[in-house]
Amino acid sequence: MAGEVDISQVLLYARDLKAQYDATRARERDLRSAHGRLQAAYQQSLRYARELGAVHGRLQRAFLQSLLGLANALEAKDPYTRGHSERVARLAQQLALRVGCAPSESRVIAQAGLLHDLGKIGIPEAVLRKAGPLTGDEWELMREHPVVGARIVSPLEFFSEGALIIRHHHERQDGSGYPAGLSGAAIPLGARIVAVADVYDALTSDRPYRQSLARAEARRWLEEAAERLLDARIVSAFLGLVADGCPDPRI
Repeated sequence: MAGEVDISQVLLYARDLKAQYDATRARERDLRSAHGRLQAAYQQSLRYARELGAVHGRLQRAFLQSLLGLANALEAKDPYTRGHSERVARLAQQLALRVGCAPSESRVIAQAGLLHDLGKIGIPEAVLRKAGPLTGDEWELMREHPVVGARIVSPLEFFSEGALIIRHHHERQDGSGYPAGLSGAAIPLGARIVAVADVYDALTSDRPYRQSLARAEARRWLEEAAERLLDARIVSAFLGLVADGCPDPRI
């Protein structure tokens, strides 16, 4: 009788083990299935994120292209400034890379260079095209264009650094610039870079109130303005581009 009891207990124990084993296998299958669904959902989320990123990038480019269209339309009205922003952007990007900016940062600086004069859209044409010296009131209007330009691009959150560059590209090292009278390192680096490119291109372009300077003369002007008006390190980088035979024919 004792042997029969022992065998029955063993059989019951075996059945319990079998049931637990089957339950464990079932849970494992459920877990594998759930893991598969989570993995599929994760991959789908990644696809959505990539698609949203692509859409976001296209929207950013569309906004910038629209603003660039406005800037080009403004320049197209004036033969003296036509192509100025594109030249400033190209030179600013070269300078940014020369002083050690990352490629992504140099692109933002170039984009700001393209749009640096956008705020002139709010300046009366009689002031913009005036052949003679500006009056005090006219200078006050002209000095508003960096602020107006920054205000135009400020709704673009992804371009906040570019807005700062546009706002401060007329600041000067000794604090004599505008609109905020910043000096030295307080001026954003991108603004200091665009300032050098802007000043050089302006000096080597005909304007209603003066003829262009020869390139060598414009380079001497930059050297003399280093530290007092323009960042000496960036002027040095510009002269380095010249020494290295920069392909830009205007340099």
